[in-house]
Amino acid sequence: MSLPSHSGPLRIIGTGAVETPLLRTAAVWADQNDRDTEVTILNGGRAAAEVRGGAPVDLVVNAMATLDGLIADGLLDAATRAEVARVRIGIGLRDGEAVPDLSTPAALRAAILACRAVSHSDPAAGATTGLHMAAVLRDLGLAEAMAGRILVYPRGIMAVEAVRDGIADMALTQASEIKAVPGVTLVAPLPDAVGLVTTYVGAIAAGAADRAGAAALLAMLRAAAGQARFVSAGLEAVA
Repeated sequence: MSLPSHSGPLRIIGTGAVETPLLRTAAVWADQNDRDTEVTILNGGRAAAEVRGGAPVDLVVNAMATLDGLIADGLLDAATRAEVARVRIGIGLRDGEAVPDLSTPAALRAAILACRAVSHSDPAAGATTGLHMAAVLRDLGLAEAMAGRILVYPRGIMAVEAVRDGIADMALTQASEIKAVPGVTLVAPLPDAVGLVTTYVGAIAAGAADRAGAAALLAMLRAAAGQARFVSAGLEAVA
């Protein structure tokens, strides 16, 4: 079924954890509909701030809690809300590095202490993993012990690139962001006791210019081929 004609691009705002499968599925949608897409990727907090600031958008994909806040504020259509994937926070090391024991919080603490520096996304910017990792490092007694050696970045993928470039020894961010960077290996998830599984959800913007296009892309993200792209990128399927 053909979609109604629109002159502008389909506008999507998403987060780094879903960047690769979102871009790939949006490209398929664009080819099938002979339309352009405009995909903006930010960390979760900044993506939400863009929506709250009035950025033109048709479809939003973000962590469940953040997206539900946008629904509560009347900025997204609750009736269109749909889960698209889940992902765990993972641990990334440069390719070829020896993998230490990471199976328990105590083992993770020892491995982090042995690093010159570790990296994660910026909690001050509202990044999902940054907020969680800041709390984990504090609870493990590492905030002071690693003072000056915890490097924060606007996006998780930048934290992974810091490991690739030799600036940090370990990245602590969403598994999908680690898998997206050649030269860095996803070696393990965080131990269950300190881990985090984040569900990512999509919804159509209340002021969407192209509701039909947004609905079609959201359906593609949940279809078998879309879910396979999420799994290939290091996330878990939900549909």
